[in-house]
Amino acid sequence: MRKPETRREWILLIHQLPPTPTNLRVQTWRKLQKLGAVSIKNSVYVLPFNEKAHEDFQWLKQEIESAGGEAVVFRADSVEGATDDEIIASFRRERDEDYERIRAELEALVGMIREEQRGGRPLSGRLGNYETELGKLHHELERIIRVDFFVARKGGAATAAYERCRKALEVSHSRKAATAKSGAAGGAALDLAEYQGRRWITRRNLHIDRLASAWLIKRWIDKRPRFLFVADGERVEGGIAFDMFGAEFTHHAEDCTFETLIKRFGLNDDKALRAIAEIVHDIDLKDDKFHRLEAAGLDATVSGLAALIKDDRKLIGQCCTIFDGLYALLSQDAEKNGGKQDGGEQYGRRSRVKAGTRVRRGARQ
Repeated sequence: MRKPETRREWILLIHQLPPTPTNLRVQTWRKLQKLGAVSIKNSVYVLPFNEKAHEDFQWLKQEIESAGGEAVVFRADSVEGATDDEIIASFRRERDEDYERIRAELEALVGMIREEQRGGRPLSGRLGNYETELGKLHHELERIIRVDFFVARKGGAATAAYERCRKALEVSHSRKAATAKSGAAGGAALDLAEYQGRRWITRRNLHIDRLASAWLIKRWIDKRPRFLFVADGERVEGGIAFDMFGAEFTHHAEDCTFETLIKRFGLNDDKALRAIAEIVHDIDLKDDKFHRLEAAGLDATVSGLAALIKDDRKLIGQCCTIFDGLYALLSQDAEKNGGKQDGGEQYGRRSRVKAGTRVRRGARQ
């Protein structure tokens, strides 16, 4: 027995726009494109009926009317002058055009990445740009998939192009990490241009080494960093990991992550940063290697804030102010001494002398 055909229902928007504002027509067209609507007649747009489509058209109707235009939204089980199959074909045709456009852009991006890989050239600062561009294209691809109501034919090719591009970037990240390690072994400082606008990944529940490293990244390395906090053992592709297992920047030999960062990025000439690195080292590794008297106070302050603020992003913001103040103090101390001796180290020594003097005075009393 032949199954009865399912009747389709459509939601239609018919509008008439005023001559002004002149950009209203373009804005309305863009919103209709974003919704995935197709035009079946002049100023008549259609979507498959569902509650969301009905709500979207009602919002657009209100916007048109508030701008001085006219619009009507209605539900129908047929459209005069077009069969269901013809309307469905229109949807598939427009989505295929969208998919083809995205596929071409993704293939072009893959080509640029692989061309540089074949030439053996480092991607330099372009790697971050490529990653940003891939993110935009992926966002657009997901939007098209959401409005592909009738499974257009070219969707698979666009998705495959995205996967090729993503894998090409993964290869580039792996090569860059290997080059960075090689450069670090040879003492060459990393190029800051390669690390702008990047996503920096570390473990949740921050403490001293990760907080200090985040401050260093924000103030000295990446002008527009984005931080992502993950659970222990969680891996995220397409970012720069720090202070976690398998990270590009983490503990190395006797160094904590903060020390690794200032050495890898050639920041070791800054005496105040070196002094902060010593303080962070003593707190994090608890080996009292540098005997920094500031360590106890900074540890207590950061631990108190961490207990009070459970949002890691907000905690970084609060601690950045503390590290800014500490850096300013240690920098001033270095300037007062004319750079003859490490400012932070001398500050620590002077503090120890004063502390020792107080003890001796107490003993005499």
